[in-house]
Amino acid sequence: MLGSGAPPAVAAPEQAAAGVATLRRTRPIRGYRTPAKVLHWATAFLVIGMVMAGVMAKQLEGTSAGETLLAIHKCIGVLTFAVVVARIVYRVWRTMPDGRGQPYRRPVLHWLLYGVLVAVPLLGWAAMSDLGTREMFAGLSLPAIWPQGWGYERLFLRAHAYLAFALLALTALHIGVAIQDYMTGVRPPQRR
Repeated sequence: MLGSGAPPAVAAPEQAAAGVATLRRTRPIRGYRTPAKVLHWATAFLVIGMVMAGVMAKQLEGTSAGETLLAIHKCIGVLTFAVVVARIVYRVWRTMPDGRGQPYRRPVLHWLLYGVLVAVPLLGWAAMSDLGTREMFAGLSLPAIWPQGWGYERLFLRAHAYLAFALLALTALHIGVAIQDYMTGVRPPQRR
């Protein structure tokens, strides 16, 4: 088990006799609280929608469909930013249930994800502020977070794109670690 401290997987006697290796948990994994789960999956679905809309908007740049997709991308970005800030506040305010004595190797990954999830929308927003294109739908417009016309929009958009792809890589790593932990029975230590 790679020194993870996880309990050994055990095959049921009748399955072992039949030559079938089936893994069985020796202890239950205690789940996260409902608000944490809702915020997690809301973030996941918003990020998927945001990336899809952003990539399609870039591919259809200069068309009316591209403009619509860019507006959708902006709206989802604002919503994602709000949900991620709520997640961070919830995570700091309401820690996880008790699980002392468990090895945990993901705090850096989680905080990297949070950092990138905050930075990507802020960089896009700063670029839109610099360009003066803060409008979304139905007359709604984002407030400026960067002075218009300073000429940093290309830098912001390039960083926005690179960090968006870094977000996809971190997400893939997060999913892989979560699957590995589920398969081996490892769970994060949870504080009161």
